[in-house]
Amino acid sequence: MSYTIGLSKKSKMLYNFKEENKILKKEGELVENLLTFSEAREMLGNISSSTFKTYVDSKRIRKVVPPGKTQGRYIREDIEELAKEIQPFTQSKRRAKDRDEGETDWIESSDMGNMYNLEYTRYGDETGNPSIIRKWYERNPQVCRVLFNKEDRRDFWGAINMLPLEEETIFKLLKGEMRDIDLNPQKDILTFEKPGTYNFYVASVIMDPERRQHFPLLVRSLLDFWCEQAPDRKIGKIYGRVVSEDGEMMAKKLFFSPVWSISDTAYALDIDRPNPSRIVQSFQNCLMSKE
Repeated sequence: MSYTIGLSKKSKMLYNFKEENKILKKEGELVENLLTFSEAREMLGNISSSTFKTYVDSKRIRKVVPPGKTQGRYIREDIEELAKEIQPFTQSKRRAKDRDEGETDWIESSDMGNMYNLEYTRYGDETGNPSIIRKWYERNPQVCRVLFNKEDRRDFWGAINMLPLEEETIFKLLKGEMRDIDLNPQKDILTFEKPGTYNFYVASVIMDPERRQHFPLLVRSLLDFWCEQAPDRKIGKIYGRVVSEDGEMMAKKLFFSPVWSISDTAYALDIDRPNPSRIVQSFQNCLMSKE
């Protein structure tokens, strides 16, 4: 993941964000020494967002806003130093988490707060407006599959937002001609009342990095639902834009194919085509048994 610092040619030598932070770096060095919210948290063993904020408020972690950016970045040196201090604690906590058991379900209205907390721990200030996403779920609650601690549903681990849309709308999203937040839920998001084949756009994939071993459970539960719907209702193609680590993980595990004719970030999974993924193969075999 890379970030561009918006400096003019005349400003390429040195730039001082804040004197108190003592950051006087060449542009290339500057990019390498700044971390996003999610990158910084991951280096610290995915501490809670509230704990991270405490470190920032106490100046243990310095925050700067690069020119041309609206979101803050964090000094790598501060993160690395703090990571060494808290490593014993985070390692023991991770071992305890490995023993937890996950469960999946469709999102419910009572989950919205937990969903937002999960997104915020991954994306910080870049988290989307929950009031917009809520309208998606009100239109069709079966567009978001969530993964959580079996012993405590409030402990969210992951989620996949997969929107049933007309292919024309999907292509506009993939080409960047519109954004998912611009969708009209009542007009654009389909429901599953009618039998037929549905195409999907993966709006987001969110996973707690410490729970990634449970990601196959989340995907299988989603595909199991669609196997149950066959042959009356089927998945045609699943499209998405790979712009995050979590999205890339899904694309790799399910062997999405690039769609260069649309854009260099567009990928698609055609359920009817041969696929080396065991998860997809299992789903295809299930569909064949329903024919």
